[in-house]
Amino acid sequence: MLTIKQSDKSFYIGDSEKEPLAEIVFAYEGEDVIEIQHTNVSETLKGQSVGKKLVQRVAEFAREKKKKVVPLCPFAYKEMMKNKEEYADILAE
Repeated sequence: MLTIKQSDKSFYIGDSEKEPLAEIVFAYEGEDVIEIQHTNVSETLKGQSVGKKLVQRVAEFAREKKKKVVPLCPFAYKEMMKNKEEYADILAE
């Protein structure tokens, strides 16, 4: 099972934040919003729903911190729109 780790600006999989096997990068926009800026999954992890799991982890984090999410990353946007009911509570207007 893959372990998702957290840094100040991302959730990632791998031994190093600087060279992750997969990552979802975010930034804080003001006090209430998290922007998902970029998602990347290495070829070795493709087909394992890793990107989806990273989006879900950001959603959990947003709920924990009572923040809204703006998915600027095309992958995260597509994933959140495809499953809008699951993310409706955290999507920024």
